[in-house]
Amino acid sequence: MNQEEYKLLGLRINKAKFSTFIKISALIGLLLLIFGSILILNHSVLLSPDDYNYTFVPATGNSRRVDSLENALMSAKFFYNNWTGRVIPHVLIGVFRSLDPNVYTVVNSLMFMFLIILVGKVLNKKTSFFAILSVFGYLTFSMMFGEKFAWISGAFNYLWPATMMTILVYYFYKYYTGEKELNILGKIALILFAFIAAFMHENTAFVGGSFLLCMFIFKFKDYLNFEKSKKITLAIIFVMFCLGAAATIFAPGNLVRMEGEGGNFSWAFLDNYKNNQKVLKAVLLSMVAVFVLENIKVLKDDENVNISFKRNFKKLNYSLVKEEFLHFILPALIATVPMAVIAYFPPRAFLAYEVMFMIVFAKNVCYVIEYFSNYEKLIAACSIVATLFVFAQFSPSTLAQINYIIPYKQKVTAQYEEAQKRGEKDVIVSLFEYSPWIHIYDWINISNFYPEFNFKMPVNRLISTYYGFDRLTALSENEYIIELTVDTEGINPYSVYDVEAEQFTLTFEYDNLIRFSIPKDKFKVWKLDCRENDIENLVLDYKVRFVGGDLSKDEYSLDDLLLTK
Repeated sequence: MNQEEYKLLGLRINKAKFSTFIKISALIGLLLLIFGSILILNHSVLLSPDDYNYTFVPATGNSRRVDSLENALMSAKFFYNNWTGRVIPHVLIGVFRSLDPNVYTVVNSLMFMFLIILVGKVLNKKTSFFAILSVFGYLTFSMMFGEKFAWISGAFNYLWPATMMTILVYYFYKYYTGEKELNILGKIALILFAFIAAFMHENTAFVGGSFLLCMFIFKFKDYLNFEKSKKITLAIIFVMFCLGAAATIFAPGNLVRMEGEGGNFSWAFLDNYKNNQKVLKAVLLSMVAVFVLENIKVLKDDENVNISFKRNFKKLNYSLVKEEFLHFILPALIATVPMAVIAYFPPRAFLAYEVMFMIVFAKNVCYVIEYFSNYEKLIAACSIVATLFVFAQFSPSTLAQINYIIPYKQKVTAQYEEAQKRGEKDVIVSLFEYSPWIHIYDWINISNFYPEFNFKMPVNRLISTYYGFDRLTALSENEYIIELTVDTEGINPYSVYDVEAEQFTLTFEYDNLIRFSIPKDKFKVWKLDCRENDIENLVLDYKVRFVGGDLSKDEYSLDDLLLTK
């Protein structure tokens, strides 16, 4: 057998083909691993308050859902005139909320995959293992991963607009630099897409607009040399983007919102740079590494570098880092300025800016790898270490979702639907009890909204509205809830007393409905203290309930619930 050949599955392949096979297999494996992780995250996350809110057409008293084109347009019109210019994201939220949840889970996961692949290709000629891993790694170590990519409202407000912007950046950059040519249909599509990308979200309007502006400014000489049809196409793309940006930024709803929430300069917008400094430093380090590697030959030209430093300095090659800074880093920085007067700029909204940094990071990682391409074993070792490093951050979240969140989500959703079918209005469901067992970072920066014991909490009210309940209470499987309806007005302090331990355990306030929970093994031991008031003579009704039903009154009396002497 030739030393350059291997036998694999009965086939003889040479070293080059075997290397290609390994690279392709590694890329496919990485894509499947990322897709599986994001799919599980999308499947496990509970609905956020906005997910419930945007399900209904505003100003209809939650009587109409966004489940038809007419209602979607009605909802979009309300938001555009009263709250925000993000018409497309809010319509998509309503539409997907009316579909089977699995549709959103799959489609949104595919959109995430499309984003990371496309970002990695803007400055690279092909999709590569390290380009994808670098983008995914960047996002994994950035803030609010889950709230940008798993929340329904978060994904449609941030992931989808950022993806639309990336498509524009990719094709515009490639077309402008001559790496891609467009036929007439491609030009028309890019022109229309420019409006959509800008109209999706104000942040994509700021970032995308800054990118287009920098392209025209710093490559204006190239523009002058283009043929007439290309000049016209590029100009129309820019104009259409500006129209879309103006339509969303200056939407009546945005102006109304600014009057109440923004308009004053604040340095708070810099928090996104401070909070994401870990990944931003990685981007800066990658630029330094590329600059050094580009100029190693220049620095070695003379034996005495110090004496000829000035001459060598003029020879330094900084074309790549210059291109990265002027066309991607600088636009992100410019686009940040408007956020100084917009009060609401959470890390979720930083995604459009992160796209520009990730484009640079992905290119630099690939450049470094290509520079050391002869060291195949070193690259293989680095790929394994980098993959383990990234998934060491992400995997605990995936395990927590599989072990805790998904089972709970399935259980509580079934409880909602069963109660709805039975026509119940005062509903008790299981409380999520696993949070203390899980490290906070295991959630991949996402806030899940679990129903709470207090039915007056916002999330309980939103769930009640969605399912048509009057009241929703979340209770531990090991607890009873004691409910006493009393003939009294006003809010009074009440206490629960442990008869065996002779000490107070709970103090709370309620009006004519007294509700408190006790461990099941403390039933008839923990009692409502009535020794200094006349509550026992004011009780109109009483119940002992638990997840799944009520305790029969044959098993207890009012005296078992009250401490009167």
